Amino acid sequence: MKILHISNFGDKHNGRLYWNQCFKISNGFIRNGHNVYNFSERDKSRSHWLNKLSNNKNLQKSILQTVRNYNPDIVLLGHADRIHLETIEEIKSLNKDIKIAEWNVDNYELDNTEKKLKARTQYLDGIFSTTADKKLSRCVSNNFITFFPNIVDSTIENLKIFKEHNHKNDIFFALSHGVGTGKLRAKNSKKENNDPRVIFANRIINSESDIKCNFFGFNNIEPVWANAFNNQIESCYMGLCIQRKPQLKYCLSDRVAQYGGNGLMLFLESETQYDEFLINREEAVFFDGYEDLIKKILYYKKNKSESLKIAEAGYKKLHLHCNEKIVTNYFLDCLFGKNLEELRLKYGWPIHFYS
Repeated sequence: MKILHISNFGDKHNGRLYWNQCFKISNGFIRNGHNVYNFSERDKSRSHWLNKLSNNKNLQKSILQTVRNYNPDIVLLGHADRIHLETIEEIKSLNKDIKIAEWNVDNYELDNTEKKLKARTQYLDGIFSTTADKKLSRCVSNNFITFFPNIVDSTIENLKIFKEHNHKNDIFFALSHGVGTGKLRAKNSKKENNDPRVIFANRIINSESDIKCNFFGFNNIEPVWANAFNNQIESCYMGLCIQRKPQLKYCLSDRVAQYGGNGLMLFLESETQYDEFLINREEAVFFDGYEDLIKKILYYKKNKSESLKIAEAGYKKLHLHCNEKIVTNYFLDCLFGKNLEELRLKYGWPIHFYS
């Protein structure tokens, strides 16, 4: 099949975001034997000065001309906020058999995500979200919305940290505060210092225990990206995932793929409910609050060989069941009418499907 993938491929970032979900999704379709054309709508929008003055009118023309030229079987949108609803509707009018779907990795209750999806849902055949919460059913129209896990791609998550034994640090944690500039925002420093994730991480740093932390994105330490990110996580063997709130079912940032997929032992909050996916004490470590986390960090610091075994088990689970080929096959199975029982038998995660 031919798939037109419209997303933010971030040409302007010069490879800083090469690990982004859009690349993994395109990789998955290609490795499954499909032809994929990547259309970077934000870069295309910036490339013509008239777009700024005309509400991206030139961008809409470019998208429609690409559809006419390429004649895709599927148009897949990924956080493509600059495409107009009228453009999506016109794409459908060009070919009534075309499938149009959207993937989203944001928390459903943050960043206007619900509003955006509700506005588009009637024009889409399906929506794929890294949230599994039943609140997703609010934006179902005459289509479906379903969960997919954060994707691990072995050509991107290519480290096996659990095979190393001489780590300079114990635990890794990184905030990005948005991928746009890739830097700390000084004018918002007060807001960032009040971020519950920063407060939580600082408690670990300031604890009296001998925990060697390698933390980024706060306390005047810049976020870390691209190859420098890999260099820094290699110095640790444990990775801390803390989510923005409100916490919704299975709603994790892609840190879970970057950490676990590179072979760090994952610390996950119990309220993520990810223990339905990753088995507690075998493939990840779940914690309930600060005191429980500190106790468990110290335990695995003293029992490092045990933590490395958990890291390896989690790594294998993520690479087996959450890889780019598996997830993009799931997209196609949903779009082309596989029934729920078939999906539940075929895939290695709990199927949450609202229609």
